[in-house]
Amino acid sequence: MKNILSFLLTLAIILTIGISALADETPAVTSREMTFYICDLNDTRMLPVYFMGESDVPYLSMEEWADLMTYIMRNYVKKGQGISFDLAFSIAGDVGTLTRTDGDPYTMVVDCKADTISFVDYDAFIRPDKDRVLVDLLEAGESAKLFHRTEKSYERYGKMITLNLGAYGIDLVSDGTKCYVPAQTLSDFLLSQKYVNVFYNGKAVFFAKNDGLIDEEADDGHSALGKVYYDVEPGKQSEAMAAFNYAELCAAFDCLYGLKDIHGIVSFDDLAARAGCREALLSTDPNESDAALYTIITKHLDDLHSVFNTCSPFTSEGFQDKLTEQIGGGQSQSAYGAQYLKYFMSRMEAYPDGVPFYEEIGNTAYITFDSFVALPEDVDYYAAAPTKETVDTIGIMLYAYSQITRENSPVENVVLDLSVNAGGDADTAIFTISTFLGEGYGSVIDTFSGALATGVYHVDSNLDGEFDENDRGLTDKKLYCLISPCSFSCGNFVPNVFKNSNQVTLLGKTSGGGSCIVLPMSSAYGTYFQLSGPQRMSFVKNGSFYDIDQGATPDYTISDPAFLYDRAALTDYINNLH
Repeated sequence: MKNILSFLLTLAIILTIGISALADETPAVTSREMTFYICDLNDTRMLPVYFMGESDVPYLSMEEWADLMTYIMRNYVKKGQGISFDLAFSIAGDVGTLTRTDGDPYTMVVDCKADTISFVDYDAFIRPDKDRVLVDLLEAGESAKLFHRTEKSYERYGKMITLNLGAYGIDLVSDGTKCYVPAQTLSDFLLSQKYVNVFYNGKAVFFAKNDGLIDEEADDGHSALGKVYYDVEPGKQSEAMAAFNYAELCAAFDCLYGLKDIHGIVSFDDLAARAGCREALLSTDPNESDAALYTIITKHLDDLHSVFNTCSPFTSEGFQDKLTEQIGGGQSQSAYGAQYLKYFMSRMEAYPDGVPFYEEIGNTAYITFDSFVALPEDVDYYAAAPTKETVDTIGIMLYAYSQITRENSPVENVVLDLSVNAGGDADTAIFTISTFLGEGYGSVIDTFSGALATGVYHVDSNLDGEFDENDRGLTDKKLYCLISPCSFSCGNFVPNVFKNSNQVTLLGKTSGGGSCIVLPMSSAYGTYFQLSGPQRMSFVKNGSFYDIDQGATPDYTISDPAFLYDRAALTDYINNLH
């Protein structure tokens, strides 16, 4: 009965929105000049925010958005990389169109009468540059000069997409000269996959890069930009904002949650109802709606990549701590934490002063790191080769390669220890694969658009400025990888590719899974969270893309964590395997 009542409440709200739209197909549009913070406290501009009728839900003009999105893409998504992203706006009656003008004219068509947004090719429209691959994950980023993307790489375009926002009760508006779309909708579908989100606190509009509002070292946990954003009084949201917030969450989740099918989720609305959270998510009390969202993400999704990060600025003081205390973490999160502590403490016993990232035990080289750390922007390994003090993963792999392949090297076995690796930067994961195999690859499928891509790479492992037969990888050695339930995300992706290559032997226990790239998200009333996004890391076998969320199984099971870190005993074990 409770679920039926909550469904009727949802239906009543949506019908109210629909009846209002029918009564006045073009609601009175008002505007208010506001400060827009563009990913930095000192990068601001004054722009109008638009409101439809009596609603306080913020909309943006598509014409102004064309300039704003272009600026964000050029300056914050691929900063300093000289991209040519550019958009033009046009309108014909109730239909507004954004067109890419820096290459092929891919479009985003906003039909305000039908309340739909259509993309001929979604990935091609939002990619940062016309010459870049469809799926950004397979770009080499700052480390591009060390990568060579071979002709074996390929991609497959996605299907045409039409977002039927009207089905969620989301109204798109045109007055014949301008086209208006909710700021949150633009954020969710055009910027979130580029790790930028919009946040609105009623005073200003904030664009923030991933974790851009957070500073864990600050007393209040807020960055300089975050302090301005959170400087509002707690209080209730309007009924219009509450209804829109729920509708937008439903639309975004249904399209962008990459594990929806695997989890057997029909829709976010269905999940919210069955979890007993729909009514709270529709509440005008931010405490109730945030508690419900926290519950769904933490307990019902419970996939480790999906995390409730920070509450809405309108919740009561200290509410985040109350959620943690009262609801806690999900079962998968708790189990992972227990396993991580078990392996980490076992390694600490063997290496009380910390494990070196490279060491040789007899004829065996061990390479160990606990996260895939991106190459810093100011590091150039052609100017200065990596050393034992190197901390980024690419530098670690280059240094290890130089030691393993040095003249008169005693190394016959190479072991990559990912047993306590919780993931990190995808570029460096692919670099690691390529350094081991000589020719590495990464494959991704987008569950939203249907696009898929495989990037095949060579790396300049000897730093001679050439990609040639001298960059042969380490396949003349016997290769091993240590895995455990703690090997998560990219720490799970690498052993899955190794397993499929049949060139690397996996030792330990089944890796921890985590196939989807993290997608940072915000809610319409200002909550910051993240989901397992639509870009799903995969391995390819016989031309088919296979999901890796269940982990890679070891070739040889080692159940005792302590044995993995007794390097002398493990070296003897490896030498007796064949």
